[in-house]
Amino acid sequence: MNTNMSCIKRWHLFIAIFFMIAILSISFISSSSSSSFELSFAQKDKEDDDAEKDNGKLIVKTRIQINNLDLENTKFIRVVGLINGQDVKQDIPISSIDKTKQTLTVDLKVDKDNGIVEADTPDEFFVCAYQVSKVIHDYNSFTGKFDCNESDLVNIDKPTVINLFRTGSLVYSTSQAVYQASLNTDSSSSNSANSNSSSNQQVKIKVYAPLSDKKNTEKLIIGVMIKGQIQSEVIENVQDELDKSKDDTIKRTFAFDRNTDIGPIQVGDRFHACVASEDLSPPEGSECEKRIIKNLNKVSGLYAR
Repeated sequence: MNTNMSCIKRWHLFIAIFFMIAILSISFISSSSSSSFELSFAQKDKEDDDAEKDNGKLIVKTRIQINNLDLENTKFIRVVGLINGQDVKQDIPISSIDKTKQTLTVDLKVDKDNGIVEADTPDEFFVCAYQVSKVIHDYNSFTGKFDCNESDLVNIDKPTVINLFRTGSLVYSTSQAVYQASLNTDSSSSNSANSNSSSNQQVKIKVYAPLSDKKNTEKLIIGVMIKGQIQSEVIENVQDELDKSKDDTIKRTFAFDRNTDIGPIQVGDRFHACVASEDLSPPEGSECEKRIIKNLNKVSGLYAR
């Protein structure tokens, strides 16, 4: 009898322990599910916040080929561009780059509509990237590799991709060749790369925007970039200037200090200019062109459309 009672007690104890374990398991699973749900919900909230933050933004994904960079002798990469009439600039420290990857992707974001032009395909834009090492204001060399690319917007609601420092790019080598050729000129020539190497010298670029086909243009943005420096101006009353113009062309001259924060502007340096206005579309609300500095002592001209 005592043996039977002992068995019954052990059986009841076993059942009690079983139910206790079952209850704890259910509670743990419920808690884990709740935590997972809360985590997923939090992640979704972050994604929604990011999407809301980018709402109304035009995004250009700049992909830089890391294997074509001199990472050991570079402190940071400067990425600059003119997109939809707006200038963008980012300095990327080399220490922040994941060197195990083949490409560095830099998102450049501007407003889709800035009040003067609304982005549309196939509006033109450009992006340049400069390798910046220890900044030495050496006027007798052509240092600091760079690459530039000009393209059209292919999508407004999704990012447009542009590539830089691709194998086979001739941008830097072409500029370097122009610089080297200038060294072969007479040292007394005004075309010499070494002439007038004053630190307070200014380099002037004149941008032309012919509007004979767009005489009804009201507002216009003109922007220009050289050596990682960007200047722009909004012409508020284009009609007033066209009335005074003999050739239906808006002109602006921009003066850059030759001694920039990433090194001196040299003969051979490449510059880009863009003009943008809703009144230029169709075909394009933004148009861009590029040239190379050939003479530091003369104004360099460029027709941007």
